[in-house]
Amino acid sequence: MKILICSDSHSRSITKLDLDNYDYIIHCGDISSNDLDYFSLYPNLIFVKGNCDLGNYPLVRIEDIAKKKFFITHSHLYQTKDGCDILVKNTMNRYDIVCFGHTHIQAYFKVENTIYINPGAFKDNEYAYIEDNTLYFIKDNQVIKSEFLC
Repeated sequence: MKILICSDSHSRSITKLDLDNYDYIIHCGDISSNDLDYFSLYPNLIFVKGNCDLGNYPLVRIEDIAKKKFFITHSHLYQTKDGCDILVKNTMNRYDIVCFGHTHIQAYFKVENTIYINPGAFKDNEYAYIEDNTLYFIKDNQVIKSEFLC
C-alpha cells in the first residue's frame, strides 16, 4: 500500500506526480484550482478545503485506510502556525494518523498513540508518502528523511 500525502500546492499542480503509483492520495488543502478538474479522475483521492480554497468542500475528513483511522485537515482552524497544541488536544488518541498542512513545514511527531504528519508545501516541491509502514519526506524529488511508523 502506497499513500501520497501532500498539501499547499496553491498554483502548482500535483498532476506533475504520477498519481497512478499511489493507492490513496491525501491532499490537506490549499489546492491548485487547475487540479480540481482532475480530482474526479482519481476516486482514491481524499482532499479537504484549505484557507485559500474556494468552494464548498469539507474542512475535515475522517477515513479508514489500511486499517488505520486517518484525520485529515488543512489545520488553519487549529491555529497550527502558532503550534500544534490545539490540533493535538482535539485529535490525540482518537485517530491513528493525523495529516495536516497550512504551515508549509514538513513535520512528523507522535503524541501517545497518534502520529502527526505535515507533508510540507507542494508548491515548494515538498510532499510525503507512506509505503511498507515507513513515512518518506520528499524535497526536490529526493528523499530527505524517513521514519518507521510503529
